[in-house]
Amino acid sequence: MTPMRRTLVADVMTTDVEAVSPDAPVAEVVAALRRRGVRALPVVDGEHLLGVVSEADVLRLVEHDDVEPPVYHRRRRWRQRSEIHPHTRARDLMTTDVVAVAPDAGVAEAARVMAEHRLGWLPVVDGPTGNLEGRLVRLCGVLGRSDLLEVFERPDDDMIREVREEVLGRILLIDPGRVDVTASGGVVELKGRVPTHADAVVAVALTRRLEGVVDVVDRLTHDVDERTVDVKSL
Repeated sequence: MTPMRRTLVADVMTTDVEAVSPDAPVAEVVAALRRRGVRALPVVDGEHLLGVVSEADVLRLVEHDDVEPPVYHRRRRWRQRSEIHPHTRARDLMTTDVVAVAPDAGVAEAARVMAEHRLGWLPVVDGPTGNLEGRLVRLCGVLGRSDLLEVFERPDDDMIREVREEVLGRILLIDPGRVDVTASGGVVELKGRVPTHADAVVAVALTRRLEGVVDVVDRLTHDVDERTVDVKSL
C-alpha cells in the first residue's frame, strides 16, 4: 500500500515575497500593496519577521484624521488623493501578534488556521509563532488561499479510499467494513463501531490530516472504553 499523502506548506508556499522594512514610510507600504495586489505585507528586518502591516492598518491611520484616505477599488488598486502621514513608518502600523505556520506543517492544518482566524494568507516562519515581540523568527515565505486550491480539489472518492485503506486498514488494523466512510466537498463523515475509544480518536485525528479534508464529522462508537476499564476485573 502507498503511504498517506501529506503535502507540506513548504511544498506550496510562495518564496518570492514582497516585504517592507520597519522604517518604510506609509507611502512605500501603500505602493507595495498596490504593486503586488495584496491586502497585507510582512515587515522584515533582514530575513527576520517583525510583524505584518495590512491595508486595514493604513485605513485606520486616517479614520480620525482630516487627511482624506486612499480609496481601495474592487480591482485592488489604490488611488492616492493626497500624501498621507509622510512621517509614519511601517513599524508604527504593524501588528506583532502574528498568526503564522511552519514550513513543515501540513496544508490541511494551514487551511484550518486560515479559516479559524478568517485570514487570506499566512506568513511561513522558521521558529515559534504567535507574538513576535522581542523574538527573532526567520521568514521563509507566505501561503495564500490560491496556493491551497490544487490540494483541496482532491476528489471525495480518493479521500474515502485513503481513509478505508490507509487509516483503518493499514495503520489501525481495523476491518474497513466496520466503518461507513462518506465525503462531500472535503467534509468526511466516519460512522460505525471500532474496537476501542483510542481507535476512534486516532481515526478522526488521522483523517483530519489527510490532504483535501476540510473537516471530519465523528459518528464513531466503540466496543471498549479503555479509560474506564477496571484492570482488576480483566
